[in-house]
Amino acid sequence: MAVKDIVMILSQISFGAIATFMAILFWSHTRDTAWMLIIIAVIIQYGEIMYSTFKMFGVLGDDLFIIKEVLDIGTVLSVLPLIFISAAFIVMMVRFKRE
Repeated sequence: MAVKDIVMILSQISFGAIATFMAILFWSHTRDTAWMLIIIAVIIQYGEIMYSTFKMFGVLGDDLFIIKEVLDIGTVLSVLPLIFISAAFIVMMVRFKRE
């Protein structure tokens, strides 16, 4: 494994951990739906980082499917944060439209 790959993995894990820790801290102080969706997206994104790291090192195999041979857990973990962020933007748009 090249040094640049190690630096990339370590930086993703480190900054992802910091972002996830801050998101969890902020979760207890907010009741805003849009922020809650963003926080959930950050936590799922860190799960995707950890999953891809474990998969790269061979801890997890490629055979973790939600729908056999169609939808694997890696795809779901990479798409879910975008879904939650989109939902947060929709919540904000609806909120601004009411005002």
